[in-house]
Amino acid sequence: MTFDYIVAGGGTAGLVIANRLSENPSITVAVVEPGRDVRDDPGVLDVDLAGVTYSPTLDWNFKSTVQFQLGNRVIDHHAGKALGGTTVINGMYYIRGDRDNYDAWEHLGNPGWNWNTILPYFIRSERFAVPTSAQLGAGMNYVPRYHGEEGLLKTGHPYQVEKGSFYESARETCETIGFTLNQDMNGGETRGFGAYPQTLDRDANVRESAARAYYEPIDNRPNLRVIQGTVKRITFGNSASGQLVATGVEYTDDKDNLASIAAGKEVILSAGTYVSPLILEASGIGNPSVLARNNIQTKLDLPGVGEGFQDQPLWVLMFQASTNLSGHVPFAAFATANDIFGADTDSVAAATEGKLGSWSEAIAEKLNGGVSAKALEKRFRVQHDVIFHKKASMAEFEFFSLGNITGIVFSPTLPFSWGSVHLDGTGKTDSPAIDPNFLSVNFDMQTALKVGRIARKMWSTKPLSELAGDLLVPGDAVLPENATDAEWTEFLTSSCVPAFHCIGTCAMLPRELGGVVDPALKVYGTTNVRVVDASVIPHLMSGHPSAAVYALAEKAADMIKKSPSVGTQGFNV
Repeated sequence: MTFDYIVAGGGTAGLVIANRLSENPSITVAVVEPGRDVRDDPGVLDVDLAGVTYSPTLDWNFKSTVQFQLGNRVIDHHAGKALGGTTVINGMYYIRGDRDNYDAWEHLGNPGWNWNTILPYFIRSERFAVPTSAQLGAGMNYVPRYHGEEGLLKTGHPYQVEKGSFYESARETCETIGFTLNQDMNGGETRGFGAYPQTLDRDANVRESAARAYYEPIDNRPNLRVIQGTVKRITFGNSASGQLVATGVEYTDDKDNLASIAAGKEVILSAGTYVSPLILEASGIGNPSVLARNNIQTKLDLPGVGEGFQDQPLWVLMFQASTNLSGHVPFAAFATANDIFGADTDSVAAATEGKLGSWSEAIAEKLNGGVSAKALEKRFRVQHDVIFHKKASMAEFEFFSLGNITGIVFSPTLPFSWGSVHLDGTGKTDSPAIDPNFLSVNFDMQTALKVGRIARKMWSTKPLSELAGDLLVPGDAVLPENATDAEWTEFLTSSCVPAFHCIGTCAMLPRELGGVVDPALKVYGTTNVRVVDASVIPHLMSGHPSAAVYALAEKAADMIKKSPSVGTQGFNV
């Protein structure tokens, strides 16, 4: 079988791409996705279970390599195993991040990728449910010009918001500490306290996954086909120019039989940060030393594949609620360097700028020779500028309540401890070797310690403190209110988990900086292979990546439609 476009992965980006390309009835599109269609699964639809439970049938539950700096622990990495990808199991947060996060993409060498060019795609993709007067009274503020109301992705605030004193208590406490009210966290500046929308159908009171938004309404298109299978590798022919030309993909079907399909125009990888680099490596594209360890012949020397993995470390403080809290509390606060370091911010900025070179050398040693220290230092300098000069947010605090339990999740959002994802030696594209490398740069530990102290202070400051009793997790014995730096360090080391906001393993960057794709999202050295998913994002957002991936994929779909496709005709297959 031959299709014009083959999309490897039916997650967030893959379904956006499939939807938009198949709008043209003369274009044929195949999506190859190992997960099943879960549109009728009540556990997926239930908004109360968002980010709380991970069904083993819907979660890849990948494992990290041993993290020596985290007490020799192996860390779970959740990823959605279904049509819709991780949007079927995530926390449904819709927080885009700061303007300066996106402008950094362009500063790193990607012309046309910045806040002003991607904001229209946020708006195009979104169908925002304007808050009711009751929701506005409960703190669900927004600024109309930052939201779309005619897109495919439904976002909004749940009706069942906690109607007691939580909002006012949290707002007053945050203002006392220094976090003013943010009327809309999706307007390009996240700093402050406020409400965030979620990817949900408010009126139906169900989760809005990528499948529900972009696939289910058009699943009867005759030119769109979803194949349940796992892509094993891309097949290639050679063009006269010496660049690789993709001719299709090989995959194993749901019965583990090997099969193949052909691509008339392009192969588009949308398998996500964990798997897209593995498909490239299994196809012979990557770092020759990594490929050799997996007994794979190098077709294209592209050492940045799989390197520069970035995710946000995360911790939880859980308290006994002093009163039963009924309803959702979709509120968060974001902090800048000034909020975290206070009067020491300028001295911290100067001291850390002087250490960027040594950090780069240390991280480069972990990246298999795939990205040079010089390249990393340039990327680190852009991030340092975003943090200390552009003053973008660098930490997030998320409030939660579960009946008689309440608390906060805290996470530094722009760490310098980067890692990698590669084939694990078996050659299987669904078995990644994930090395997140959390807290390997001491500055990240020091930032986490200060961010954690702010989180603890929030719950020790009236009026929010009046809603909380004993600290249940990790417990007052482990982390007393006056905990020492040593006690905090032990807690942070033993309890660090991922936020599952991972990016960067097929980075959109100049090749000399470790880039895998160019600004058109084409893989360097190929004529017709693109990557469209979170793996191409070169710089983390102070937010949640699902919102960014929807907008990125919308923009990518426009680029693909306007691009003259080389196709495979006329090449030696």
